[in-house]
Amino acid sequence: MPLLLVLVAAALASQSPVERANFTGSWKMIAARSDSPAQTPPVTEMMFVIEHGATHIRLDITSADAKPMSVSYPIVETPKLPPDPVAGDERRAYWDGAGRLVVERGGTISGQTVSARQALSLNADGSEMTVERLVIVQHGYTLKGAKNYASAKDVFAKVAP
Repeated sequence: MPLLLVLVAAALASQSPVERANFTGSWKMIAARSDSPAQTPPVTEMMFVIEHGATHIRLDITSADAKPMSVSYPIVETPKLPPDPVAGDERRAYWDGAGRLVVERGGTISGQTVSARQALSLNADGSEMTVERLVIVQHGYTLKGAKNYASAKDVFAKVAP
């Protein structure tokens, strides 16, 4: 039995670490395959420039209809699921498997406290990125039948350097 434990330990030690997706680069929204052009007001052009390291990810987001935004997120250990919403100006990023990176932040939009979540994933060859967004208004009550959230799914093509 001790020999079996040694063999299992050696096999585990020889395995390479999980290969994580790398989102670094410039990404342009494909409007025809995205939800943002149908929202109110419509967002017809959007660009993500991403710097992605082992311990952080920075998103620089520009669109024709809004002021540019730059947000950095520390990559943390995966929270318990479902994760608690982030509060205040808290920011975090964590892996949901090897290929999907979730970024979350709290803040205020138009005087309302909100939690924003974006899940980034790449296609098989890394030429397209899908961003699934969820914004929840944290007002502490819910009216029957009323939505306190908005969601969208946008597709981006990698821009050649």
